[in-house]
Amino acid sequence: MTFFNDPVKNLCLKAVCDSNLSTYLNLAQAYEAEFSPITKKNPNLTGLYELDTTIGGEVKAYILQNSANAIGFAAASVPEEGTRDLREFYIVPTMRGKKIGTYLARQVFSFYPGKWTVKQLKQATHATSFWHQALSELGIPYEETILLDEYWGNVVMQTFQIMPQSYP
Repeated sequence: MTFFNDPVKNLCLKAVCDSNLSTYLNLAQAYEAEFSPITKKNPNLTGLYELDTTIGGEVKAYILQNSANAIGFAAASVPEEGTRDLREFYIVPTMRGKKIGTYLARQVFSFYPGKWTVKQLKQATHATSFWHQALSELGIPYEETILLDEYWGNVVMQTFQIMPQSYP
């Protein structure tokens, strides 16, 4: 069964490393800017937003690109044991609505089977709608709760299990 149309045929997912870290950091700035009306973050005096997720150790990050553009990224905490947490997830606005985000989620989840959480700021209803749709399209049953996060305030959280499987 094919979920995706042409937009995902020429995609390449790359782990973030020294050679593409600047690409990840550039995309992360766009992500922070997009959410700044909700987070109330402002750029510092050099024009950059402070990032909340540091890559390294248990935190793995991936850049999604096509032949011409970097179009998104994901960063996840993936401990060997315990719950994995998708910390950051972004698709550039011009590439949304093409199932590319669902493709990215599917790829990252398939790398790390086990229990997962995905969280969204309660005010980011577009993000919560995306996760409802993506998890449904991927056939992943989830439980949803709202929790009070010390840093972010009210957060919507989906919890689910990814079974080891092979994706095409």
